[in-house]
Amino acid sequence: MDDGDFSQDWVQLLSHLDRQVSSGQLSADTASLPDLMSSYQVPGVSIAVGHLSGQVWAAGYGVTGGETSTPVTERTIFAACSISKHVAAFGALRLVQDGVLDLDTDVRDYLTSWRLLDRAGRQPAVTVRQLLAHTAGLSDTWYRGYAGDRAPSLVQVLEGSGPTTTAPVRSTLLPGSRFRYSGSHYCVLQQVLMDATGTPFEDLMRTLVLDPVAMAGSSFDQRFPHQRPHLVARGHHIGGTGIPGGWRTQPELAAAGLWSTPTDLLRLDLEIARAASGNSTLLDRDLATQMWAPQIPGGSYGLGTEIGDRAGCRRFGHTGLNVGYTCFSYVWPDSGTAVAAMTNSEDGWELLASIRAAADRRYASSLATAPLDDVAGHYVLRDDYPIDVAVTDGQLILSAPGQQRVTLVAAPDGRHLHPGLDLEIRFLPSDGQPHILELRQEGVTQTAKRS
Repeated sequence: MDDGDFSQDWVQLLSHLDRQVSSGQLSADTASLPDLMSSYQVPGVSIAVGHLSGQVWAAGYGVTGGETSTPVTERTIFAACSISKHVAAFGALRLVQDGVLDLDTDVRDYLTSWRLLDRAGRQPAVTVRQLLAHTAGLSDTWYRGYAGDRAPSLVQVLEGSGPTTTAPVRSTLLPGSRFRYSGSHYCVLQQVLMDATGTPFEDLMRTLVLDPVAMAGSSFDQRFPHQRPHLVARGHHIGGTGIPGGWRTQPELAAAGLWSTPTDLLRLDLEIARAASGNSTLLDRDLATQMWAPQIPGGSYGLGTEIGDRAGCRRFGHTGLNVGYTCFSYVWPDSGTAVAAMTNSEDGWELLASIRAAADRRYASSLATAPLDDVAGHYVLRDDYPIDVAVTDGQLILSAPGQQRVTLVAAPDGRHLHPGLDLEIRFLPSDGQPHILELRQEGVTQTAKRS
C-alpha cells in the first residue's frame, strides 16, 4: 500500500459522502466534503489515514478561522477533546506495565494531594481500572473550559473551588456497578498519575506517550497553541460564531486537554493495534487487548477506548467534543488502517459521521456466513420476540410476531435484506454451536440464538 492508494481512495470517498449513514450502506443521498462543510457551517476539517506499514495520507480543507485565518493543512493543530482520555489511558497503562500503578488497586493508595469522597464525606473504594472504564460512579460532568487567564488548578476543579464552574467531583454511584461516561473519572485519574509519579501531567504524557509514539505536533501543555498561533484552528460554536480568544483552556488535561493533529492521533491507534498483536515495544499484548475489551458485559467501552465490534465492522478508538471542536480517531484492526478527522466547529458531528461511515465501508472486515441449508429454525431475539426462518427454493422466509411472512432479498456479501424495511440479517457460525442470527436496523445490531 502506498500514499497514492490512500489518496485515490479518499479523494473519491470524500467526493461522495453519505448524508444517511444509519443503514451501513451507501445511499443515493451523497455530497462532497466541501458541500457538507458549507451545509453545517464547519470552517475547517483535517483528515489523516494511516496503515500499519507506515504509510500515511493527510489533507486539510477549509480555513482555521479568526482574524488571521489561513488554509487548514495536515499540520494544523486542533483541540483533541475527549480523545485526550484515549491518550491518557495509554500512558496510564504504561505505568501499570512498569509496576508504578496497579489496575485493581484502590486509588487511595496513590492520591496524596486530594481525597475522593462520597456525598456523606466517606471515602469509597475506587480502582484505577474503574476510572479508566468510566465505571467508578463519579459525578456526571462535562468540562467546558475557561478563558486562558481564568482557569483553576486541577485540585480546584476536583474540589469545586476558586474560579471553577463545575461541581466538586464526588462518588455518586456504587463503584463498579455500571458505566457512566464522565470527564470527572479522568480528572481523578490525572491526579492519581501525578501523585504516583511526582511529575506534572503534561511532562508525564510527553515521556510516556507523545515522544515514543512520535506525536510531535501534540501536547497537553495549555500554552502549546499560544506558542504557535499560526498553526491553530480557532474553535466555532454551532452556527459559525467564533470562540472568543479562539479557544478555551482546559485544566482537565486527561479528560479534554490535548492539542493534536489527525496524523498524530492515528499513530497512537496504530501503535495500540500493533501492541494487541504483540508487536509493540511500548505496551504488552495483554494490556493493549484490555484497552479494547468491554469492561462491562455487553458494553462498548474498554480502558479509555470506544469499541465498535459488530460483525463485519470491528474498530476501536475515541470521539471528542469540546467547546468549539469535534473529532474522532479510529483504527480498523483487521485491515490495519486508521482514520482520524478533526473540525473546528461544535457542529461537525454529522460531517464526521459521514466520514467515519465511509471508512467503515472501506475497511470493514468480511466475515464468513453460514450456508443457507443450515440456518432454518426458531430464533429468540428476546423472551417475548421469537423469529422463525425457513428456506424455500434458496430464499429465506422470515416470520416475526404479528407480521406477515416476508421473503428476504439476498445480497452478495451474505446479508439478507427486508424488501420494505431498514432491516438486514446475517447468520454467523458459532464454534460448533447453533448459528447466531444477527439483525441490524438503523445502525443497531442485535443477535438472536437458535432454540
